[in-house]
Amino acid sequence: MESNKIDRINNTELVSLLDKVRQDPSEQNMLELLKCAAGATFLVPVSGTEGNYSFHAISGQGSARYIVVYSDSDSFEKAHKGKQQGGVLAGFEDLMDVVLEEKMKLNGFVINPGMQEVLFGEEMLTMIKNQMADPADETAKVGEPDHYPPQLKEKLDEYIASQDKVSAIWVRLLLANGTGIHKWLLVIDTDLEGEELRYEADNLSNYLKPYLDGLDAMIVSLAEEFAKRVTEGVKPFSAKPEV
Repeated sequence: MESNKIDRINNTELVSLLDKVRQDPSEQNMLELLKCAAGATFLVPVSGTEGNYSFHAISGQGSARYIVVYSDSDSFEKAHKGKQQGGVLAGFEDLMDVVLEEKMKLNGFVINPGMQEVLFGEEMLTMIKNQMADPADETAKVGEPDHYPPQLKEKLDEYIASQDKVSAIWVRLLLANGTGIHKWLLVIDTDLEGEELRYEADNLSNYLKPYLDGLDAMIVSLAEEFAKRVTEGVKPFSAKPEV
């Protein structure tokens, strides 16, 4: 990250896509935003001095914490209402590395909080980083595990019973060919989209973390074509009772 002696940045295309996603958080719009964000430079408010910065973070649901970043100088200044505020420039990969640094205990970063407010959660950033590690092989194998963690069914049943936005959950085991990493794939049947879906996925992931035999979880909506393919002909692992 560069020091806080910074020039003004505009990021006109990124700002336009943030507005677009705010109005319509469709998968296509999110992909366009992601492609643009991956090559963008962001303004990150910090306190302290060079070499000893502390980032600003906001709280999400539960104990989730997200780094605050801004798409451009205008958004940065609007958020701080003309008050003196130090900042650094950071690229998408810089932010991804900070979020995924275990000791930081962060759950993602949020762009322009209180304005367009688009969140990139830890799960999404992990997937992006894994793909960047071996861009030649983005394939994955998905199948039935030889066993499920002992308390997983009980915990998912409790979650389903208390959650009116998710009606069923499939649990599969995913092997990313590019990395050799195994993780649980949870497909949720929900009407949630965009930021609401990402928040719910983060919350479910945090809730299940102690019950996943040490593996990470990747949570996706049944609305995605990939999710439909890997659950075709498979009964949900947990579901609301039929009325």
